[in-house]
Amino acid sequence: MTQRELAEVKPTTVVHIISGLGHGGAETVLYRLVTAPTSNTRHIVLSLGGLDVFGPRLQEAGIEVHTFHMHGAVGFARGLWRLRQCLKTLQPDVVQTWMYNSDFVGGLVARSVGIRAVSWGIRNSGESLHQGSSKARLLAWLCARLSGVVPAAIVTCADSAARRHKHWGYEADKLQVIPNGYDLSRWQPDQEAAAQLRAELNIDPSTPLLAAVARWNPLKDHPNLLAALSRVKRSVPQMRCLLVGEGLDASNTELMQLITHFDLAEQVVLLGRRDDVPTIMAAADIHVLSSKAEGFPNVVCEAMVSRALCVVTDVGDAAKIVGDEGVIVPPRNAEALAAGIEKAIGLLSSPDLSARLEDGAKRIARLYSLSTMVENYETLWQDLQGRPTIAGAATRDASAPLLLYVVTNPDFFLSHRLPLALAAQAAGFDVHVATRRAPSVARIRGHGFTHHVVPLNRSGKNPFKEIYVIWSLYRLFKRIRPQVIHAVTIKSILYSGIAARLAKVPGFLAAISGLGYLFTDGRDGPMKTIALKLYKLALSHPRSRVIFQNTSDRDVLMQAGVVRSEQAVLIRGSGVDLNQFSYTAETEGPPVIALMVSRLLADKGVNEFVSAAKISQQREDGIVWQIAGSPDIENPASITREQITDWHQSGVVQWLGEQTDIAGLYQRSHIAVLPSYREGLPKSLIEAAACGRAVVTTDVPGCRDAIEVGVTGLLVPPKDAVALADAVADLAHNEQKRQRFGRAGRDLAERAFDINIVIDSHLRLYGYLAKSK
Repeated sequence: MTQRELAEVKPTTVVHIISGLGHGGAETVLYRLVTAPTSNTRHIVLSLGGLDVFGPRLQEAGIEVHTFHMHGAVGFARGLWRLRQCLKTLQPDVVQTWMYNSDFVGGLVARSVGIRAVSWGIRNSGESLHQGSSKARLLAWLCARLSGVVPAAIVTCADSAARRHKHWGYEADKLQVIPNGYDLSRWQPDQEAAAQLRAELNIDPSTPLLAAVARWNPLKDHPNLLAALSRVKRSVPQMRCLLVGEGLDASNTELMQLITHFDLAEQVVLLGRRDDVPTIMAAADIHVLSSKAEGFPNVVCEAMVSRALCVVTDVGDAAKIVGDEGVIVPPRNAEALAAGIEKAIGLLSSPDLSARLEDGAKRIARLYSLSTMVENYETLWQDLQGRPTIAGAATRDASAPLLLYVVTNPDFFLSHRLPLALAAQAAGFDVHVATRRAPSVARIRGHGFTHHVVPLNRSGKNPFKEIYVIWSLYRLFKRIRPQVIHAVTIKSILYSGIAARLAKVPGFLAAISGLGYLFTDGRDGPMKTIALKLYKLALSHPRSRVIFQNTSDRDVLMQAGVVRSEQAVLIRGSGVDLNQFSYTAETEGPPVIALMVSRLLADKGVNEFVSAAKISQQREDGIVWQIAGSPDIENPASITREQITDWHQSGVVQWLGEQTDIAGLYQRSHIAVLPSYREGLPKSLIEAAACGRAVVTTDVPGCRDAIEVGVTGLLVPPKDAVALADAVADLAHNEQKRQRFGRAGRDLAERAFDINIVIDSHLRLYGYLAKSK
């Protein structure tokens, strides 16, 4: 758009409703969000209480603030009326509420004056909600019952909070995770300030210095921390621990009794509430989170960016935040927390500690910056208004054929279809993408694609809601009139295939990446019959093509009469960028590293991988078994975060968490492993082949199609951990064979998996389907 057009875009007015503006996590995040530089958003804050701590700060920053003092029955009734009148006067584009009380009150009042674009903000982890006050439990229960009606979206700051609130009954389709963001410029190492603080507190530079920044609150579990410190004192009596936060001072009788009970008067320094927390973080060698419940603990991110080594209890998203750069211990376990602190103190002398802390700080900066959080919220608010972003509003060539991708998960589109969409855009297509709402939508729009929010999700048991999804897709297709729809993943294919036939879309392309055991376990049943009928209904479009990644899936649907022979097209996978995933000679061992890159699902063979690692450990093979990936909370087959953390801490496997540099992982490993039960054509294995890594995988459809047996890799029976351990050991102990397989794998990738080959095949299909009959 031109500068003039940009200036003419109407600002988005967002009203934030919050219970109060005291000193807390939600209030802090709200302050960061509304005072951050934004492209075109006007913020107004409505406090159901008073100005408190953050009110004056917001006003100083130029933010309009209204207070309603809704205390007591009379104050509540008067404030409720004033709130309603205020919203009627302001007429905001979006109402964003914060915490249960404001979700309930603010959401209902906003809807009562005709505001539909309401976004709730859940700040409670939900972990200890059953132990909370009766008021909190009642409000959460009421909000869960109203979540399908009042809000258009529900934001949590942590995956764990989303999972727990879904369990409580919150509308799953509306839940969206937007992690907290930080002004990272405030949280940086400052040796001079750190040295000055140590001098002020009379703490020697060589003394191990711990810090625990958390207000006095039962959920922060300070008794657990102090009990752990009493144990650490026995082995490291010179250590000191700074307790920072509201209520952590000598006037707290209960706290002082605990310090006396554990004989920690010399080791614990009470600093209370401070405004120089960045300096305290910079001075600390180790930061300890002892909580028994959290959502997204902001303080852990701040500590990591400050290069403090973090010891955290496994609550909320704490383990996800620290990844492999910190120490994770179970909550409510003083002995385990003490052991974690002692381990961290021991790591202070490690020669690679500096690099480890630097890696952690960079990861936090990438994932949890303030600008990322702001962008995610602004994308959500634009979606709620149905307003296109500036990228989406740009002038487009009306004669360009419109290509619409329908994909349930925007992250899957970015990881598996982005190069294809960019190529289609370059070839002259007007590319649109329809997915569910998520923070990664901003990245899709950043590439210049028009994005549409559709209520797609992978689960769904309510038939009326599923029919509504088909109706929503039908309305979208009728409105934007695509020439070609490219549907990816099973649910998108079924629902958009039906909607495309009803809307008379000229061309339909389905990409089937795997059928699953419903079609291949050798048994017939009602679910299989229903699935076949839905497939036939969706894939009977008169001008359509169906892409299969392997011949097994193709043959199943052709033999069932679902797909006609002229419809079926075989394209082996999503392709691999041979420049990004370049051939690299193995790093010299030992140890030999066996790497599995996958979502952490049981049917990906994670349990067999871990069992094989245990067998290998018992045999003393000397092989390091690594897993890169994260749990999938929406999938019932997901491995829990607690389970994978337990395996990691036991030393059986090294869990690397979610990774972005997959090519770098393969280049640092020796063997790629995927013991999946069934695949379309696994992207991880063709990327491994491109990097020149030998493969061990299972003899199942999709996996066997990704290798040349005995040439680029080995096949083992599915669900056979012993055979898996044997095959990995065979390659680990035969360097010549392993490297020969790796070179052959690169050759296979160049012949069959080059992304350019895959793109050319798709562009030809788009061109054919976009033509008139």
